Amino acid sequence: MIHKTAIVSEKAKIGKNVNIGHFAIIDDEVEIGDNCEIGPKVHLLNGTKIGNNNYIGEGTLIGNDPQDLKFKGQKTYVYIGNNNVIREYVTIHKSTIEGNATLVGNNNFIMTMAHIAHDCKIGNNIIIVNYAGISGHVEIHDFAFISGLTPIHQNVRIGSYAMIGGGEKITMDVAPFMMAADSPTRIIGVNKVGIKRRGFTKEKIETIEMMYKIFFRSGLQAKEALAKIENELPKIEEVSYFINFIKNSKRGILR
Repeated sequence: MIHKTAIVSEKAKIGKNVNIGHFAIIDDEVEIGDNCEIGPKVHLLNGTKIGNNNYIGEGTLIGNDPQDLKFKGQKTYVYIGNNNVIREYVTIHKSTIEGNATLVGNNNFIMTMAHIAHDCKIGNNIIIVNYAGISGHVEIHDFAFISGLTPIHQNVRIGSYAMIGGGEKITMDVAPFMMAADSPTRIIGVNKVGIKRRGFTKEKIETIEMMYKIFFRSGLQAKEALAKIENELPKIEEVSYFINFIKNSKRGILR
């Protein structure tokens, strides 16, 4: 059902069983998948593609021009996957780079007033709480939790299953499975509750706790700590992912 006050371009591609609320605006080059709920006063701008079973809350704007002085009107996009809940007044900006897209995956919960800037890559099963500000080119990996009022600096990566405390200023990469909090912000331990809820075995949790102790609390330099982890801990997927995440860091690892 499309409300009579909504402005929906005849060129937009609208899937089956889509509801579009009053005063919503859907531009020409927009695609909306099946079974989506588009709330009142939502504006989906050109270059926005949304998958199936998404809820978009009142006043949300998706596909705005990036807040980047390098942007000169290039053809860019926002791609959003399936089964996301995007609440009221969220803003998601399109890419700065010709032909590229800001990406949001599947099964995410993005709360009121959060901002996702240009060229971000938001994975799957992520929670982003109210007023979090995700700057350009940030990557957030699956199952991460970003608490409210959290600013994240450009080009930072947040590892899978990491948890960021409320109001923390994140300027460096946050390693997978870890919790970042305190003042100044630091790694305070393993996100044990989060990984337990996701069904991690006792053995895997113990291995992750050993990684934390070696890398963050042993006093070793990063290179030495990684070598110790690689040589002494079980050869499991979580250990390999942690090691590769650290090795591929460009902004440095929050410790």
